[in-house]
Amino acid sequence: MKRYLAGVFITIIILLSGMPLSARNTDSLKMLLPHLSGLRKLEVLNRIIEATLYNNLDSACRYAALMKSESRKAKNNRYRALAYRGMGICNFYKNNYYQAEEYVLKAVAIQKQNKDSTGLANSYKILTGIYWETERYKKSVEVSFQALRLYEARNDIKGIVSSYNNIGLLYKRLGEPEKALKYYQKALEIAGSAKMDYNKGNLYNNLGIVLKNLKQYPKALNDYRKAIRAYRRESLMGGVATGYLNIGNVFVYHLYNPDSAFFYLNKGLQIAKNTDYTLQADFYTGLSRLYAKEGYPEKQVRFLKKALAIARVNRDIDREEEIHYALYQVYENSGNDKQALLQMKQYMRIRDTLSLMKAKVAIANLESKFENEKNRLVIRQMQEKQHADKKIKLLLSLGVILLLISFLLLVFGFVQSKKKSKLKRAVLEAEKEKLEHALQFKSRQLTSQALMMMKKNQLLNEIHKALSEIKGTTDDGKQKIIQAKKQLKKVIRSQEDWKLFRHYFEEVNPQFFKSLLKINPRITPSELKLAALVKLNFSIKESASLLNISPNSVKTIRSVLRKKLGLKKDESIYEFLNGSF
Repeated sequence: MKRYLAGVFITIIILLSGMPLSARNTDSLKMLLPHLSGLRKLEVLNRIIEATLYNNLDSACRYAALMKSESRKAKNNRYRALAYRGMGICNFYKNNYYQAEEYVLKAVAIQKQNKDSTGLANSYKILTGIYWETERYKKSVEVSFQALRLYEARNDIKGIVSSYNNIGLLYKRLGEPEKALKYYQKALEIAGSAKMDYNKGNLYNNLGIVLKNLKQYPKALNDYRKAIRAYRRESLMGGVATGYLNIGNVFVYHLYNPDSAFFYLNKGLQIAKNTDYTLQADFYTGLSRLYAKEGYPEKQVRFLKKALAIARVNRDIDREEEIHYALYQVYENSGNDKQALLQMKQYMRIRDTLSLMKAKVAIANLESKFENEKNRLVIRQMQEKQHADKKIKLLLSLGVILLLISFLLLVFGFVQSKKKSKLKRAVLEAEKEKLEHALQFKSRQLTSQALMMMKKNQLLNEIHKALSEIKGTTDDGKQKIIQAKKQLKKVIRSQEDWKLFRHYFEEVNPQFFKSLLKINPRITPSELKLAALVKLNFSIKESASLLNISPNSVKTIRSVLRKKLGLKKDESIYEFLNGSF
């Protein structure tokens, strides 16, 4: 069941004054730099970094490094801290999280020394995001509270509300829903008393999701309705539609009330038709379930087919499989054997496709092993070649001393030269063969890496689920289970797999990410990951497994990405990414 994105967890705040500068103003400031010095130069560098972080990350990194050097010369610790933080943000956006942490911690040390509470609070907020991305949730909670205390000391209402929301999201991730509710409610109380509209729709939606998971359905419905009103005030019609979807599905799946379910699902569907093409499939699925319960198989089939059409456009293979099986059941129950057989064939075809993909993983593993051995052989040959070259030079230099030694060295050199030529030919042949198969193999590597990541995440999640279902253990046993689950989550969200995946992907598609960022520099790292998976034709379920998020979150990120790419509702994002790059 799709949810409207319940607020972005981390928005890296760029604590530099003013709005982003235009390209013309930025160029003017760059031209001005050689004629400045001291504090004025640091101020201009600071403004350039602010502007280029939005549209030219490499440039921002260079100017942050320059500001660090200039601040050292000027002995200005405030701007030196800003430089380190800027370098940290650059590395965060580049997914170099541990390098980002190192720089931000240097900024924190300077800000503590200077008692700069404003800068320190926002540096802690950046660390919150870094620790989140690197699975260090306890540290993320810790620095969130540190930021909160600093915001409270300064009575910074927006900072306080943001910190409470972040803490709520962290506790939800840590499996402590009661604590999550507590901080969501605090955020809403403060936002309400200050008469501010800070993400109220997202906060209410967060509350509703947690309450529904706790089976407190009346309270969840109340917060979903509040979320809808807040989204309307903010003109976020996608959020409004999702609010209606959440309410309608509660009445379909939990508090069965066909009239209410029909009302909310149809009302939300009309909004989704004008705002989010992919969201319509969730409404059609909910309506088909409602008509099934009400005993209208014809209407159930009609809405299942509408959902199927959207799933096909979005290449949602997992949903296609589910819908074909649901159609098979409807036709079988109604005695339509012909249609039942047809739907079962479609269902089996898709299942066979998924099974084939699993088989490809095993094949790719064998090919990867072969390629690794081949690469090691080439490296060893190159090392032998370098060693032979050094030996020849040494012997030739000694040969000038005595004629006999010279003669012997020449003979030896001739023998070594032949070996060298033979080795060179072997290396060239290996390189030629490697180049001939490189593109095809890199593609297989890329698919193999992604599928291995997916399989690993699926297996570890199954283990995690099995651990969660263990009951009746001692307190010590429960604590060990909790520790084991945390270790599993840490392995599941490891960034090392993604680094290797990105390396393989950029070898095959070197300009892909740069081209996307040229279209919209504000595309996030998570959206870049999903764009790569869409280009590789991975389904929503597979993408969710690879990203370690829910299929609904994948759909939300996908919807946001479509908007950032300027796609119309009837344009296929898969065709766009494969036709333009």
